[in-house]
Amino acid sequence: MELLKPVYPRLERFALTLTRNRDDAKDIVGETVLKAFEGFDTVRDEQAFLSFLFTICSRVAQSGRYKKRVLASEEQVEELFRNYTSPETATDIVLLYQALDKLPAEAKEAIILSEISGLTHKEVQEIQGGSLSAIKVRIFRAKKRLAELLGVQLTEQSLISE
Repeated sequence: MELLKPVYPRLERFALTLTRNRDDAKDIVGETVLKAFEGFDTVRDEQAFLSFLFTICSRVAQSGRYKKRVLASEEQVEELFRNYTSPETATDIVLLYQALDKLPAEAKEAIILSEISGLTHKEVQEIQGGSLSAIKVRIFRAKKRLAELLGVQLTEQSLISE
């Protein structure tokens, strides 16, 4: 339980970002914690726990049970963040979610894991698989495409992280 406490808010944010539905996000996190508890003996060390947890969360979110649901409407997304953010920020969040929805699934997940959930590229690699350079390229291209979709001018330095 001590390992879970510090990452729990990030896990919730990741699930909410993927589903844009608070109830589904809570269900996904609950199912993730249950599956993590059942497989906890397979975790090698504390460092592996984070990728173990987010991998489970990603797979649970991708399961058919949650994919069949309709994405939240613009009004529902605004409502999710209305009590937590300023109106300007809430509008930016809605625009970001709309742009995220236009990305390929792997790119969307990679950008959510790295930029919204705060995981390192190495942790994203452990969750998504593939090589570290492939993850870096995926995130770089996703940032670039998001900037295009949002009409934002970015410098090369702002696209490169870690």
